[in-house]
Amino acid sequence: MRTTLRRGRIRRRGFNLVEVLIALAITATLLTATLAALDASFRAYQATTEEVSTQSIGRIVMHRMLTLIRTGTDFGPYPADPRVTTIQSDFIEFRTQNGEIVTITWNRNDETVLYSVEGNTPVEMLDGVIGTTDDAGVVQSPFTLNYEQGRRLYRATIDLTVEPDDMIDLEIEGDRARPVRLVGSAMPRLEAF
Repeated sequence: MRTTLRRGRIRRRGFNLVEVLIALAITATLLTATLAALDASFRAYQATTEEVSTQSIGRIVMHRMLTLIRTGTDFGPYPADPRVTTIQSDFIEFRTQNGEIVTITWNRNDETVLYSVEGNTPVEMLDGVIGTTDDAGVVQSPFTLNYEQGRRLYRATIDLTVEPDDMIDLEIEGDRARPVRLVGSAMPRLEAF
């Protein structure tokens, strides 16, 4: 007896055109969603990095200025009228513990805070200082000086708004970092005790 096994023809099929198109559509949708999420993540990282960098540098500069005010004497500018107790100014000057006259100036045109000793060449402390605006949109002076009895400084307040300094100019490139506002107040130690 002879038994023969007859092999049937094995049919092999691939994907048909509709299945391939559906697979491509799903792949394209997933790829688009992934790229959109990656772009949003990159932009958020970039903006956060710029803001944190600006805030860190700004805090160091603010701390330095407040320390100089706390330890300084003979502050200026004085009010023109001794009855005026509060003035706002684009600069503050004082004498340090070493007897040197220090001037800290906000340059509106260059958007910088400058530090000079005894009238020598000013050194840039912080750049990108755009100033703080009030409700009417007027740019305020950063130094508010409160005096008692005419020429005795009671308190100095510094109010700076700093624009993060990145090299990106277009929003499409990721220029979304927000300005950082830094406010500090100090009282000269001779007045505090």
